[in-house]
Formats: sequence, C-alpha cells, structure tokens
Amino acid sequence: MSIFRIEIKAGQPATYNPSTQTVVVNDSVFWFNSDPTQAHFPTPDVGTIPWLQFQVAPNSPSAQVAFGVPGTFKYHCANHTGESGTIVVKSRKKKGAFGKKTKKGGFGASTTKGSFGSGTKKGAFGSTTKKY
Repeated sequence: MSIFRIEIKAGQPATYNPSTQTVVVNDSVFWFNSDPTQAHFPTPDVGTIPWLQFQVAPNSPSAQVAFGVPGTFKYHCANHTGESGTIVVKSRKKKGAFGKKTKKGGFGASTTKGSFGSGTKKGAFGSTTKKY
C-alpha cells in the first residue's frame, strides 16, 4: 500500500497537483493545502458522503482517504467552483511469492528440469544409475 499527496495550489481557481492521480486498490491519498489564505474541501462529484469530515485549512494536510475498489473518482472543491480533480484506482496485479509472476517454479526457476536445476537422467547425487 502506498500513500499519495495531492497539492492544492492557490489561484483563481485553485488547482490540484496532480490534477489526475493514479493509484491501485487499497492505496491512500491525502491533500496538502498550500494556499496560504483559504480553506478547501475536496469532495466526490457523486455520492452524498464527503471523503473528508473537515475542510483542509491553509498550509495543512488533510486526513488520508483509502480507495478499496477500482474506478475513476472525480472530485471538486465544495467551497469554490471550478476546482476539480480525478483519482483513477486500478486493480492490483496478482503476483506469486517474492513479487514474481507464477508461470515459473519456485524462486523464478523453470520447472522442466529436476531438483536443483539438474536433469533427471542421473541417479541420486548426480551419479549414473545402474540397472540390475
């Protein structure tokens, strides 16, 4: 899981930097209001419940908002028209042990050979097998 910062830059209207933030499921975002004079209130365009319970005071960070499902979430400042941004949440790619793809065997080695990467034509400990 990662935490991403979106800066609220002063202006008429203020801007969000980056204006589009891409994250993966279960990542968090917080806004930092670098506007020295005005509070801002990032809130989703759709839905009745805002992400944040309070406005982001000047020169202050917001609480973190976690995104548990993939999708595109547009938001705006509830205090000022014309201030908007987007958060794109992507699915987390499935990986095997040690962060590798699972197409290969343990530790990323091919599974076509015998134990420890050796061929299986020989007997135990690398000696040839005798037929009786």
